[in-house]
Amino acid sequence: MSIERTDRVARERSRIVRWVVLGAALLFMTGITLAHQYVNVSKPAGVDALCPFGGLETLFTFISGGTFIKKTAMSALVLFGGTIILALVVRRSFCGQLCPLGALQGFFGSIGDKLFKKRPQVPALIDRPARLLKYAVLVVFTVWTWQAAELVMRPYDPWAAWAHISSAELFTEFGIGVAVLGVSLAGSLVYERFFCKYLCPTGAYLALLSKVSLFTIRRDADACIDCGACDKACPMNIKVATAEEVRSSECISCNECVNSCPAAGALEVKKPGGGAVSPLIVTVLVAGILLALVGGATAVDAFQWRMPSLAEAVEQHGGASGLGDTGGEGAGGPADVAPGGFDTSLIRGYMSMAEIAEVTGIPAEEFSATFGVPEDQLSRPMKDIKDTYGFAPEDVRAWVEERLATP
Repeated sequence: MSIERTDRVARERSRIVRWVVLGAALLFMTGITLAHQYVNVSKPAGVDALCPFGGLETLFTFISGGTFIKKTAMSALVLFGGTIILALVVRRSFCGQLCPLGALQGFFGSIGDKLFKKRPQVPALIDRPARLLKYAVLVVFTVWTWQAAELVMRPYDPWAAWAHISSAELFTEFGIGVAVLGVSLAGSLVYERFFCKYLCPTGAYLALLSKVSLFTIRRDADACIDCGACDKACPMNIKVATAEEVRSSECISCNECVNSCPAAGALEVKKPGGGAVSPLIVTVLVAGILLALVGGATAVDAFQWRMPSLAEAVEQHGGASGLGDTGGEGAGGPADVAPGGFDTSLIRGYMSMAEIAEVTGIPAEEFSATFGVPEDQLSRPMKDIKDTYGFAPEDVRAWVEERLATP
């Protein structure tokens, strides 16, 4: 005979903590990406340096040459590694417990719960093959990126679009990504976790790894009362009520099914060895693992929280060359770099002409004369003045390369 659960308060607390963690992840990452656009002093890192999929995108370049694809960094590799560890321990828990885009879809899904008394279902004939699309997205964009050595997915990425939601470049650079974001959020109103189910490449590689996860969800058929509450609660539409063990690669370890189950012992998260673990502990464990990894990487200066200055970028890439002594102080600074070999690809739009002049040794007045920028504007980021004075950072890179090649 089944016994009714009496831990209603604990289950609600578990749900609240999970949503607080997801909300915090969304707010934190949105704040950083907005700050990246508007803060120029100690500029925060961009979205690509703080995205797990960016780690996969730059993995081949890092292994083969020890460098990173433009806009990515070691921080992306750390997060990529973190999601892999989480998948091996607690399935696709990054998706269900920490992903900011997942949180955004989840919030829209909550709105959908209020709009629809009964959610419509995607017919199985369409749903099953459509869920394979995310694996195609994973393969196509990973191979394409590794071959091109650039972030080819960026214009199509809904998270990159969200990160640039207030940017003037939103529709010019991320138009397709905005469309994908719109479809994903609108789809989540009706079907919930729309992007996660059908298009997310991060979800795809985590799904493959989750097959060998240490933690799993098990159903006790003797304790189950066949109420179907678990099926209704699952945002990924997994048939939990008929499974002995939830091994579907679609499971995002949100544990909504466990929290919704009214029968004691009928549905539980099981750790290695068979002991039960509360959903709250799962959330704490998942957040703790990722925070520990990020904290450790930050402590050893292997996590990029801010964009490097040109001088720092030059140092990270093994030195560069200028035109000779610029009056800098100390060995290893721009003044001590031998002529020849400056990598102009290190010049980015958030850098200033004054900064480039200092590192390369090109007199600042030459930048003013060439690009028509007054000297009092040379210290401003190029992206902020390019439209006013009619140049692009690419023009500056080309000119610097030509100028340094001139004796």
